[in-house]
Amino acid sequence: MIASSYCAAQEPESAVRRIHSHLLIHDPSSAVKEAKQFLDLYPDFRPLQLAYLKALCQKGEEVEAFQQFSSAFEASQAQDSSHRLTLEWLAWGVLNKGEDSQMLLVRLYSLLGSAFTHDARAIPILLKELQGSNAILRSLAVKLSSQYRDAPLRQELLRMLKEEKVWFVKLEVIQAIGALRMLEAKKPLQEIIAHPRTLVEEKGTAIIALAGMYETISLQELSQLIQSDRSGLRQLAAELVAHLEFHEGIDLLLPLLSDGSPYVRISTMKTLGFLEARTLQGKATVDCIQDNLKDSHPEVAIMAGWLATLLGDKRGKDVLKEWIEQSRLEPKRLASAALAATGVIGADLAFQKMEKETDLYTKVNLALGLIGQRKEVKSSSEVLFQALEEGKKELWMWEFSGNGVFRTLSPSKVRHREEMPKYPQMTDQLVKLELLSVLSIVKYPQALEAVKGFLKTQAWGVSGTAAATLLQEGEESSLDIVRELLEDPDEKLRIQAALILALVGGDPSAARVLIEAYPRVDREMKMHILEALGHIGDPSSIPFLVELFKEPFQGLRIVAASALIQCLYH
Repeated sequence: MIASSYCAAQEPESAVRRIHSHLLIHDPSSAVKEAKQFLDLYPDFRPLQLAYLKALCQKGEEVEAFQQFSSAFEASQAQDSSHRLTLEWLAWGVLNKGEDSQMLLVRLYSLLGSAFTHDARAIPILLKELQGSNAILRSLAVKLSSQYRDAPLRQELLRMLKEEKVWFVKLEVIQAIGALRMLEAKKPLQEIIAHPRTLVEEKGTAIIALAGMYETISLQELSQLIQSDRSGLRQLAAELVAHLEFHEGIDLLLPLLSDGSPYVRISTMKTLGFLEARTLQGKATVDCIQDNLKDSHPEVAIMAGWLATLLGDKRGKDVLKEWIEQSRLEPKRLASAALAATGVIGADLAFQKMEKETDLYTKVNLALGLIGQRKEVKSSSEVLFQALEEGKKELWMWEFSGNGVFRTLSPSKVRHREEMPKYPQMTDQLVKLELLSVLSIVKYPQALEAVKGFLKTQAWGVSGTAAATLLQEGEESSLDIVRELLEDPDEKLRIQAALILALVGGDPSAARVLIEAYPRVDREMKMHILEALGHIGDPSSIPFLVELFKEPFQGLRIVAASALIQCLYH
């Protein structure tokens, strides 16, 4: 009775201010309670309706919030200037509610959905997971944080660099710090590189991250790194000369070709090859790598063969040929990728070896090199086509050499990742799609049929996590052949093609196909469709996404909310 009398005494404008005051001190429950009381007195006062909707969203009452939106706002959306704002509130209400769930999958989708919005409101959610106990969510939050440059996230990443104990999370932290070029992390990264117990992969990741932070280096500073008693810092010196294209430092690097660490020698040879050392120190460089050509360490010898070939020394091709002809598969495949990377210089030998080779992966590596040089395109295209036919039941991956120079096609070693369902299959799909795109670019006659066959046998559906981890913008020419399938009479082919165009190319033409297919697919595919619509960010998808707040499944509502915000911000 007292409360009712108190409410009656309030003007509606004052009531709205009281509700916002509760929200300001993070007390949405009281805000909702008072808003309901005031609405009994002023049911048609627009600012009060808005305040009530905002309070419901902040409290996490997403179903009630949508009901309020539907009854008070949806009908007048075309004339209501606050419509966009109310949609944002609704979407963030759904995402924030998901972040408090006890279910790992729901929290994962909430984290992804929030981060993909690129909105400042995602920062508290990212911080919460960065400080959380679940290593999977922590690792994903680190990866997503690299897309932001906000001080609280940078400070948290710096803390994790020093304190994180889980190895795979630590690697993500180093990569994120490198991507953000956090200069304040230079010293701890140097300590990681110099520490004798640092694992090789962690050291390599730290070297790459640290090299990206340098904009210049003096000869004196470079000399100090080269003379360091820590192999990691000597390796950093070689990487810096390559990264900065510091030709003046080549003379200082040459002694490292005889370094006791194979990784230092590999990085040094990579740098010399990238900087086209033949124009500066050709003869001297060839003399320095003679011992490396005979090294028992496969990657050292293969790298030396690659560099010698670039420098015009016949011994380089001979070494690569020997490694390709031997029976050990991993060095054989690495040598084929190295030969392919020599460009036109190694094309004749690459064609000879491709014609005689029986290992599928070695043949494809050589074929890709030839196609890149537009040499023997017909024969090389046939190799790719046959490999795709023979490899339908096998999972593939791109394997990178330790120094990142050579990429080889290999049988998949990708392990299952808890935060990414079917991660090995997704990796395989993207590799094969890339090879199909190559066939399309060179106008191979059976390319379209090959794409159709691939999509019919694949359960394509790259999740948002995989999109964040794996996908890069596709070349327009490589997507043309997939775009043709948007009008195919087979609905499965249309959906698969639309997903690829959406996630790889962000193509708006895919949105129509995906929206039409949504009611007829299972829940997992609905997730993929919603993620794809968010990736496209087409505002015409907004009405469809708003309707999905009626979905009974929280996971679908979360992904729809994320897609909605991305469409609003596009």
